Amino acid sequence: MKTKFDGKYNKTILQNGIRVVSEKIPWVSSVCVGAWVDVGSRDENQKEGGLSHLIEHMLFKGTKKRSAKQIALALESIGGSLNAFTGRENTCYYAKVLDENLDSAIDLLSDILKNPLFDPVDFKKEKRVIIEEIKDAEDTPSDLVFDLFMEALWKNQTLGKPILGTVESVKRIKRTNLLAYFKRNYIPPKIVVCASGNLSHKNLVRMVRKKFDKNFRAFSFHRTDPKIEKKPIPYTRKMVTEKGIAQTHICIGFPAFDFNHPQKYPALVLSNILGGGMSSRLFQTVREKLGLVYNIYNFFDFYFDSGTFGVYLGTNQEDIQMAVKAVLREFSKIKNDRLPKTELKNAKYQLKGNLILGAESISYRMSRLARHELYSQDYWSLKKSILAIEGVKAKEVKEVAEKILDSDKVCITILGPVKTGVIKKIDWGLF
Repeated sequence: MKTKFDGKYNKTILQNGIRVVSEKIPWVSSVCVGAWVDVGSRDENQKEGGLSHLIEHMLFKGTKKRSAKQIALALESIGGSLNAFTGRENTCYYAKVLDENLDSAIDLLSDILKNPLFDPVDFKKEKRVIIEEIKDAEDTPSDLVFDLFMEALWKNQTLGKPILGTVESVKRIKRTNLLAYFKRNYIPPKIVVCASGNLSHKNLVRMVRKKFDKNFRAFSFHRTDPKIEKKPIPYTRKMVTEKGIAQTHICIGFPAFDFNHPQKYPALVLSNILGGGMSSRLFQTVREKLGLVYNIYNFFDFYFDSGTFGVYLGTNQEDIQMAVKAVLREFSKIKNDRLPKTELKNAKYQLKGNLILGAESISYRMSRLARHELYSQDYWSLKKSILAIEGVKAKEVKEVAEKILDSDKVCITILGPVKTGVIKKIDWGLF
């Protein structure tokens, strides 16, 4: 498989600690640039639930030189876009523009990160907006079941708390809490400016140095130490949440590997074989053969020092036992039966294809570049990742399956019109 998609990678660390990483892709006419902050919901204490996400919202509400509308118009008026998202371990503010307008994107990103007003009126209003967002998530069971799963697996730990916070936690947040959290976390050593597209790294560094250096040292405290956190402890739990909805939503999962784990790629192949698409074992068995679900797929999330691996499915309340039984049997088969060469080959080709197809998006490449910098301070080219996938052997996939798919570590959450007793009817000894 050809790997002509690799661009030219560069990295520079500014004097104040901001890291600038880029990948030049000369065959496009655009740039995606993101300002990543190494802070997320996992960094919040009990009194700060939802603060990372609230700050993300507030940074779009106005700065010392731009109103909220001017922020919205700044890039849209030149054909670009601005957006953001908050995760469990980082927050990203990103812009996509024509290559000739990279300086405008850098100017806007630096302005919202350095000069937010945090207007008291906007603060109260945005809290109401987020409370409605939380209610919307609670009315979307296919999303809510994942929050319930994370809370169950990482019981009473920040990794398991919802990114949006709760209605109660958001109501409790005061503006003084927001200001203190922002000052503590939005500092140069925790910021990575990452760009992918048709750009010059030298010019990018010059722009970032000009826009982010000035008047930013007040927040830095010269902090350069890496994030040190207590590794989360996973819990084995089987929980049912009764909710009056038409379908029952289920997550069955396990604690898994961190971002830099040496068996990461065999684990990705395992995930693909189990539930990575229409040809996967779970889709073919539980949907096509048994007709028990509409949606079923595997999920695999990597974190700084841990991870989650699992399966989501939605089914009729009367079919819960049969559907879960089919999933558990597939876990047993992948652990105990020989892995056919053709199936392994097809799974690896699918992973490689997904990687290369994704690499045609500069937004995807920017995100991939930033995550490698944030989690490993290293760069993995597409070619290196593809070679790692190609090198995965059948015995490695089985080893990973035996490690992860451990019946003593399983966590399950069931959300729907069901009673707690449904858990006791499932034979958990099947795998």
